[in-house]
Amino acid sequence: MFAVLCTIFAILVVFCLWVILYDTHHFVTVKYHFSSHLIKKPTRFIMISDLHNYQYGRENSQLLASIKKVEPDMILIAGDVITADRHEKFDKTIDFLKQLKEQYPVYYAYGNHEQKINLYKSYKDMGEHFEKALAQTGIKPLRNTHVSLADRGIAIYGLEIEHDYYKRFSVGSLPENYLEKLLGSPKTDVYSILLAHNPEHFPDYAKWGADLVLSGHTHGGIIRVPFLGGFISPSLQLFPKYDGGLFSEGKTSMVLGRGLGTHTPKVRLFNPAELIIVELQPESTGEESK
Repeated sequence: MFAVLCTIFAILVVFCLWVILYDTHHFVTVKYHFSSHLIKKPTRFIMISDLHNYQYGRENSQLLASIKKVEPDMILIAGDVITADRHEKFDKTIDFLKQLKEQYPVYYAYGNHEQKINLYKSYKDMGEHFEKALAQTGIKPLRNTHVSLADRGIAIYGLEIEHDYYKRFSVGSLPENYLEKLLGSPKTDVYSILLAHNPEHFPDYAKWGADLVLSGHTHGGIIRVPFLGGFISPSLQLFPKYDGGLFSEGKTSMVLGRGLGTHTPKVRLFNPAELIIVELQPESTGEESK
């Protein structure tokens, strides 16, 4: 009996190791559809989050090919395309962003990793080098500002909350009117998309008035446990509420990407990386649907 149990255990270990190897080096495409009377014409975009310098094929050829196949109208990035690590180079990530910018409009909001390299002296001049390299791609990050796409009936807001609100061991609300102080009030005559890296504050984003929130940060919980969801969040909460997928709060929807890369630990289990496609459609009835 003991030998049988050991054999079963060994098979499970080998199986999990194979899944980790596969999920950590593979991505899937996931589609979401939204409609609103505020949207003026069909719009398709790719959402990217948490790339963390990862490469799919030489010069990210696999990822670029998948994006090209979709024929998006634009690219929206919800943060952490790099990793805040002085031992990691971001040259290939910059090349990837440059290739995206040459083919599509790119709207990019920072995550906590882009934020950290500009905040702490331990990263030395990494932040300065990244900002200079990013500017050379032609991409101007949305740091608590927005762009209006009047022909599409869309406004895209890029939120950068203070690093203190990426807390460990607890999840709390943002201060009253915090988003209004950073972004102003959302436009009511267009479809407002909020790029907000940290999904833990989704109730605050909904209260602010976003129509659609695009988030990342949680990496799907790293390990997906059947029937329970993501195992752990970056704030070290077990089985977090916001782990990946689609969430709703009042009129607001949130697409939470499981990310394209990994960091600390660089593993995924039952949790492949995601390239997200979002389709927006006009709706003549005046009622929003998903």
